[in-house]
Amino acid sequence: MKRGLMIPALITAGALLFGAVAAAQTALKSPQSIKTGLRILNQVVGHTGRLIDAKNYDIVPREQQELDAGAALLHEAIAGEPASFKAKVGPLIDEAVRAGGAMGAAAKAHDDAKLATTHDGLAAAVKSVIEQFPEDLRPKPGGMMGPGGMGPGGMGPGGPPPGAGPPGSPPRPQ
Repeated sequence: MKRGLMIPALITAGALLFGAVAAAQTALKSPQSIKTGLRILNQVVGHTGRLIDAKNYDIVPREQQELDAGAALLHEAIAGEPASFKAKVGPLIDEAVRAGGAMGAAAKAHDDAKLATTHDGLAAAVKSVIEQFPEDLRPKPGGMMGPGGMGPGGMGPGGPPPGAGPPGSPPRPQ
């Protein structure tokens, strides 16, 4: 290809690629619902991790209700999206719910080894869901899944005051 034709072709290809990425990010019909659903799933992972670390197993199964609510919100939010997107994301959301159920069953059995494995499975499933959405809709880095469960409601800056965690949880580190 001649040099004179290569530059306009590259510019055109770049513009088309940029347009496709921008369209994919703005094409979602319910971005606020998606953002909220992803935040809920992310918070469940962080909260259950802290509950498991504190061996507060009786509360872990209740988190399934939160997970179900976040999943239902996401399913509802993607209902009007293209079939190919729903076919890709819907099963990932369902897998996160199944992983949460397995974790809840392990918590009811007070099975420490299985709890660690099932929590890792939940975290991986939620991460897979989150990665399907544009960056601007994803929970912010340092949120509930971040190091030490940092973020609103977490044990890091901006989290609950010392001793304000669930009953039986360890005091907040200073």
